[in-house]
Amino acid sequence: MPQQPLDLTPLFEPAAVAVVGASRSRAKVGGMVLENLLNAGYKGCVHPVNPAAALQGKDIMGLPAVASSAELPDGLDLAVVCLPREQVLEEMRLLAGKGVRAAIVLAAGFRETGRLGYESEMELTRIARDAGMILLGPNSLGLISAGCGLNVSFATGQPKPGGVSFFSQSGAMCVAVLDWAMSLNMGFSRFVSLGNKALLDEAAVLRFLGADPHTKVILGYCESVDDGAEFMAAAREVSARKPVLMLKAGSTAAGARAVSAHTGAASGSPAAYRAAFRQSGVLQVDEAAQLFGLAQAFATQPLPAGPGLAILTNSGGPGILAADACARSSLTLPRPSTETLGRLTEILPSFASAYNPVDILGDAGPERYRAALDALLADTQTHAVLVLLTPTALAQAEATARAVVEAASGPENAPPHGRPKPVAACFMGREAVRAGRELLQAAGIPCYDFPEPAVEALDALYLHFRRTQKGPPPGSSCEAPDSGAGGGSCDAPWDEEARFIVEAARTRGLIEITGVEALEAAHAAGLPVLTTGLARTSNEAVRLAGEIGLPVTLHLATPEPGPVAGAWSGRIAAGAADPVGGFVRLDDEAAVRRAFLALTSRAARLRPEAYVTGCLVQAATNLPGAGGFELVTGFTRDPQFGPLLSFGLAGVSSELLGDVSHRLAPMTPEDARQMLREVRFYPLLRGARGGAVVSLAALERLLLTVSRLALRLPGLVSAEFSPVLAGPSGVHVAGARLTLG
Repeated sequence: MPQQPLDLTPLFEPAAVAVVGASRSRAKVGGMVLENLLNAGYKGCVHPVNPAAALQGKDIMGLPAVASSAELPDGLDLAVVCLPREQVLEEMRLLAGKGVRAAIVLAAGFRETGRLGYESEMELTRIARDAGMILLGPNSLGLISAGCGLNVSFATGQPKPGGVSFFSQSGAMCVAVLDWAMSLNMGFSRFVSLGNKALLDEAAVLRFLGADPHTKVILGYCESVDDGAEFMAAAREVSARKPVLMLKAGSTAAGARAVSAHTGAASGSPAAYRAAFRQSGVLQVDEAAQLFGLAQAFATQPLPAGPGLAILTNSGGPGILAADACARSSLTLPRPSTETLGRLTEILPSFASAYNPVDILGDAGPERYRAALDALLADTQTHAVLVLLTPTALAQAEATARAVVEAASGPENAPPHGRPKPVAACFMGREAVRAGRELLQAAGIPCYDFPEPAVEALDALYLHFRRTQKGPPPGSSCEAPDSGAGGGSCDAPWDEEARFIVEAARTRGLIEITGVEALEAAHAAGLPVLTTGLARTSNEAVRLAGEIGLPVTLHLATPEPGPVAGAWSGRIAAGAADPVGGFVRLDDEAAVRRAFLALTSRAARLRPEAYVTGCLVQAATNLPGAGGFELVTGFTRDPQFGPLLSFGLAGVSSELLGDVSHRLAPMTPEDARQMLREVRFYPLLRGARGGAVVSLAALERLLLTVSRLALRLPGLVSAEFSPVLAGPSGVHVAGARLTLG
């Protein structure tokens, strides 16, 4: 069941506000907050708290000063604390005693400064929690609710009311977004500076904004998330109804250090955040410019009902750039219908291109633009239109912009039984097109500097439309044991055996489980493990080979990684050097005996200090030499989001090249499908270049089983299953390494 959003009405739409530390000086934070509140047109009651002014009987900005928070009315909705850190805790105790319902603490100097600051923040949190008080901050810039005239921030400027809401851990990002929005004449609903998130975090704000009728699109700047599961649950609920765009900072080592210095929080794994955003329906952006560009489109344009993009241009080069960008996206360039081609042929010169992109030539005026745009909007194969203009000698930017605005709101774009189609523009240049760009922005048509971000914005609109048509994602195949989702029914028949193996290893003081023991735990958890036995002598190796069934492979049994962990190659029998890690077939008992002796003697020669317990005898199947693949999957436990699964080719090359896909547990079957399709070597799994065709269903089952294992065995901090042998005859785990917490 979706969680009900926290009632944040006292914070966002208070009936009365106290500004604690209000000042007559506009150079002080208390003065800036009070001035912003009064200039925003707030209609509620305002109480400026300033003991010195009250003692002197002076007003503050025309309002009678209050001597102390203890003199405020009981049950006040909102108090904005504009005091230094040293005075905050005592003031919060007074506000709690008066039953204040919500408080914003602007002061910095809390957990981001070290131990003393951390302890102060913990006490601040305790005071608010015990009083049942909503707490925003500390280290916050404040908030703005444009619709009710509430601006209790020390930012510069007043945004006009609109459909965009923005929350951020960084106050500076709030200021930048606010200034950018006003330059584009974009309206905002809510602005929230979360600061250190002592109580109020992204999940609570997301749920409120998701239920807020004034919010159409949600933007966020995130440095860290404390409760990953709660964030994902909130984002999944909200993104099914409204677009959620997030910019995640701290994705590099330098950025992570800056995050810690800024808010005192750990930045977290970039792969975990990417997986969390993807699985919860959040559209992650990599740059601030990208966030702003997408926000323009979501705030002003309807969603396209399909992928068909029509490009209208007065020059070939920008049209080609737009077509290239379209090819890299989920959009298509449909051929205009016969009727549309007929209309365009009548409109355009004989040497113009009526196909998509539609090049109406450099001498095109506003009339030609309008007629061509009307024809494209009327085409049922067109779901969105991008209008490009370069400032040629005959181009009329302002008049053309007016024609685009008229066409976008005209009858051709208002079908009686359909939806209006989104229209975006790219007027390339600066001074020559400035008037046209401003006219488009004022009319609610996003105008971009270059074709690529324009196509990216329209692609984002279509992807969100496609997501909303799918409905909420199905439940995962296995929830966490404490999720309340009845996950206990997902236990494998031998889950208790797997737990017993892990706990027994912990009792023995082990921090890693490898070899046969690790494979036994994997088998008990439901993974398709190759039949394996440990042989301490050559005679045991021969016996196990007979029990398992020839052919078999042999591997050194050692807990240590390194060159002694190689596999037997037939070349060793002839005295040739063996490449480490190869898999070959041993077809008879004599070959098994020779392999055992060669491997153990070689290990003693190369690494005499290594602890070798013998050799692993394993069924030989799906050997890469026969057209299969060596894959690797596993998980690590992310501190914010829990088990993070990975999938790629075995060996270091896949990770070094970044060809690894990630998802967070619990996973759905759709997550498993997408995880396979995201790696660049996916075509090889489907038989490209004459390779083996691997069963995707078997790989998906493997990933889902690893997801379930990560949830069912919380005593494991990580697990790696490598190699996973995948080929036409099936998918089997041939090696495992489990790390205990």
